Amino acid sequence: MSIFGIAKRGFGMLRKSSKVSPTIKSVKPAKNLTSRRKTTDEMIEAVDKKYKDVGVKITDEGKKIKKEAVIKGSKIHDKYEAKK
Repeated sequence: MSIFGIAKRGFGMLRKSSKVSPTIKSVKPAKNLTSRRKTTDEMIEAVDKKYKDVGVKITDEGKKIKKEAVIKGSKIHDKYEAKK
């Protein structure tokens, strides 16, 4: 085997790369994720506390109330960030 053949095989190994998809650049990550998470957790805890105080088990309606509260909190954060 000649030097050229060895070098050719070496370059072939260097060209092989792992299959990694390109980075998505069109969608920006949300800002203030920690404050958003904190707000979400507080809203969920508030709903759970109310249900516990009343003595009612959380049903599908309770889950719906939680979901609506989280969506409203997210909209408040979006509105605040849009004005910044």
